[in-house]
Amino acid sequence: MKALVDGAFKHFGKNKIYEKQFIRYFKNKGMSEKEADQLWIKANAMNIIEIGVIPIARRENPLKILGHVTVFTLKGKEEE
Repeated sequence: MKALVDGAFKHFGKNKIYEKQFIRYFKNKGMSEKEADQLWIKANAMNIIEIGVIPIARRENPLKILGHVTVFTLKGKEEE
């Protein structure tokens, strides 16, 4: 499981990737979106990744939050 998840992070060359990147990577490998969702759920339960959110704000008004994106961080790696 860890090697499978590591592949997505290595593909993007980062220790932190967006949920959409993770899902797209595994869909391109032949998984369905549901299978990719189950993969990150299991990876989180196995403490392989950490899930967080980053707010999306207007540049001219950083306090005006427009939404958020879900981010996965590979555990056990140095922060970039």
